[in-house]
Amino acid sequence: MKKSKIINFLIFCLSGMSFIQMRQIYSSSTILNCSGDVPKGVPCLIKASSYKAEVERIDICKNNPFINIRTTPDYGGSYCLNLFSNKNNSKKINLADNPIFKIPENENIRGEFKYISVIFKNKFTISGKYKSGNDIWITNNKGPKNIVKSVSDKDIPKKFSEKLINWRGADNKNNKYCDNNGGTSSRCELNYNGNKLTAIGLNKDYIESFGDNVKFVFYNLELSPPIQILEVDKGSIIIRYKKNLEVYGNGKDIKSISTAPIIFSVRFNKEGS
Repeated sequence: MKKSKIINFLIFCLSGMSFIQMRQIYSSSTILNCSGDVPKGVPCLIKASSYKAEVERIDICKNNPFINIRTTPDYGGSYCLNLFSNKNNSKKINLADNPIFKIPENENIRGEFKYISVIFKNKFTISGKYKSGNDIWITNNKGPKNIVKSVSDKDIPKKFSEKLINWRGADNKNNKYCDNNGGTSSRCELNYNGNKLTAIGLNKDYIESFGDNVKFVFYNLELSPPIQILEVDKGSIIIRYKKNLEVYGNGKDIKSISTAPIIFSVRFNKEGS
């Protein structure tokens, strides 16, 4: 693949030692599921063998809590309902466990909630496997580009971790994944498979940041359709997310397996309905 066709999607710090460059993806992207062939020049999606993303905070909001003129989320002014906060709860949350969040009974909340906002710890640990014909590729603990060609379908892919560093990369190039003019060092707005997302690096104080200061990653997804809570009833918010990985190859071999943008499905389950 020509160098002109390579840009940074996510610049991750891998195990605190190295950086990876992802392939060129244009804004308003549609990434298809893998067909069983080795992809050539464009990524495709598979389900992760394992996926861990530790959650710091979850809110549903009536308005966008992190508009581009702000440097920190505005939960109060955006009429957000907090579902989980690690600061108030010693229990760790992994969305891979399909948790259910009860709406606080003392909250006088009603109306239309258009966004879900999740703050993740800046560490995503994954593993994956891809099979095409008789060929099998599995992830290695050294990172997304260190793909191993396996000799047996019974081989277990190894886990590795990725961290957000900078959306524009070390060379400050436009990231064509980002609709906001190629992204900023800390913020990427994208339309991924029809989902409007914003992903922002945060420091330890939840202030927008990039580089080694990124301790958390803020994810904001516009819900379609929005959640309607018309009266104060007992109920729960059910959140699921797609544990997808992007597979990239040259038509003959798989060259990388890495995290895909996180897509949520969210619904309100009214008790007794």
